[in-house]
Amino acid sequence: MEPKNEMISALYTNLPDNTEQLLKNALEKGLAHGSGEAKIFFRADDIGVPGKQFSHLAELFIKHRLPLCLAVVPTWLTATRFITLQSLTKTNSSQWCWHQHGWLHRNHETKGKKQEFGPARSVTEQIEDLKNGKNRLETLLEDNFSPFFTPPWNRCSLDTLKGLQHLGFKAVSRSIGAKPVCPHGLPDLQVNIDLHTRKEVEPEISFNTLLQELERGISSGTGGVMIHHQRMDTTAFEFLDLFLKTITSFPAIHPLLFRELI
Repeated sequence: MEPKNEMISALYTNLPDNTEQLLKNALEKGLAHGSGEAKIFFRADDIGVPGKQFSHLAELFIKHRLPLCLAVVPTWLTATRFITLQSLTKTNSSQWCWHQHGWLHRNHETKGKKQEFGPARSVTEQIEDLKNGKNRLETLLEDNFSPFFTPPWNRCSLDTLKGLQHLGFKAVSRSIGAKPVCPHGLPDLQVNIDLHTRKEVEPEISFNTLLQELERGISSGTGGVMIHHQRMDTTAFEFLDLFLKTITSFPAIHPLLFRELI
C-alpha cells in the first residue's frame, strides 16, 4: 500500500466501479446539451523537472495520441533538463505546446490568495519577470516555445495581462470565471475541469462534482482540463488513462492545442 499523500485529492481514494460508464454519460450529456460537437484541451502545470511522474504523464498522452499544453516554470528548466524532457516527449513533436508558467512560481502576496503576478508587486517588477521568463524559455526551448502564458495559481493582475499583450503573447490560460477580464485581443483559454487540485473531502462528492464540470465544459463548447502530475498517485494515473481513452472514443470531441484554439 502506498503511503498517504496529503497532496493527492480525496477523489482518488475511492473511485466507483463503473467510472468509465459515468464518464461516458457525462460526455454524452454535455454534447446533448451543447451543439453536439466540442473542443477539448489538456494543460499540465508545474513542468520543468524530469522524473517518474512526468515520464508517466507523457507516456499516457503518447499512448492515446492526444495533445498536451505544458506550462513550464522558467527557473525550473535547464538545458540538461530540457534534453531529458524531450527524450520523454519525443523531440520536435507537434503533440506538445511548451509555454510559460510564471517566472519563479513564488507567491508574493502577504494576504489573500496566492499570486506570483498580483497587486503586491509593482508593474515594473511584474513586467521584468515576464520578460525574464520569456527570454529564458526562448533560449532553452528555441522553436519549441509557444507564446502562451499560464499564471501560477491561475491568477494575475490586469497589469500582467496588458504586459503579456505588449510582449507578444497570443493568449493566457486561467480558471473559468477568472478576473480581471482580459484586454481586447488577448484570449483567455480557461480550464474548467480540475483533475488534481480538488478540495472536496468526500470522494463521492468530489467525483460527482468532477462529472458536473466535465458535462458543463463539454456543453459550453470547450472543455479545458487542468493536470498536476506531482499530485498523482497510481490510482490517479490509472484514472487519467481511462479518462483519455474515454475522450478518444467520442469522435465529436476534438482535442486541440492552444494555438489551434485562437
